[in-house]
Amino acid sequence: MENLPNEKQLCRLNDLVIPGSHDSGTFYLNQDLEVGPDEPQMIHNLVTVFGKFAKSVVHGWSVTQSLNIYEQLYAGVRYIDLRVALRAEENDVRIVHGLYGCLVNEILRDVKRFNAERPKEVVILDFNHFYNMDSEAHQRLADTLLGMFGETLRAPGEDPLNVTLQDLWACEQSVIIVYHDYDVYECYPCFWPPNYFYSPWPNVSDRKQLMDFLSTKCLKSDCPNNAFHITQGVLTPQTSTVVGNMTGTLKDCLAVKCNIHLTGWLKALCDSKYHKFNIIITDFVEHGEFIPTVISMNYFY
Repeated sequence: MENLPNEKQLCRLNDLVIPGSHDSGTFYLNQDLEVGPDEPQMIHNLVTVFGKFAKSVVHGWSVTQSLNIYEQLYAGVRYIDLRVALRAEENDVRIVHGLYGCLVNEILRDVKRFNAERPKEVVILDFNHFYNMDSEAHQRLADTLLGMFGETLRAPGEDPLNVTLQDLWACEQSVIIVYHDYDVYECYPCFWPPNYFYSPWPNVSDRKQLMDFLSTKCLKSDCPNNAFHITQGVLTPQTSTVVGNMTGTLKDCLAVKCNIHLTGWLKALCDSKYHKFNIIITDFVEHGEFIPTVISMNYFY
């Protein structure tokens, strides 16, 4: 961000093209812990019956990133997609996606370390799925976020969508936290409510269907209230996908080929005036020249 052209430093954040990662915290999922609360009861029952084999299948189709958070940020990712759950056995909040991942504090320490090294790089943390979280757990997480980032947080304020990079640099602010719980937002106005972020989910496992969806939903700038727009360049495995590839993984069966296809599609659109991208996310961000392609789009229009 520090090296973007001056006109990009002066435009609104939702006019920048920003690389993001999907299910950013899933680089590590612990097969020694129980299945996560985000999984349906059927999956819990299968794991009860088939044990480690069933967990290995859940693991293979739940991991969506190879790089840890610091590595993702260092590679150019600036939007972090987080799903968390309170694990009652230890009374602590962990990443979750099929299985439990690392403690949220580990994610936050990576972000803080990166921002200390690169204070002009703005990171968006989007907490958009919560499981087993009661009001006390939400308060503890919110207090942890405040304690970790303090004055570097950018609150939405009265005119949130007009903020620019140079505005943030002048205030030494480098972190935006989106929190998808309005009760928490009302108590912590330094967080951004979800209505400022529009993120249509394709929910398809076929690359052609994905491209059709993105062409329909992401090229017309029909984002409500001029909010941040998140383009989800991801394939979602259906039950039939997993059943037909029990020993396969999301990465090998869907994600890598998807990234190559997605990147080619983005390159072809770089000089087009018929679209307006903002945040673009995908799985396994290091594949298919995804990150440099997204960053380069700031130089075409």
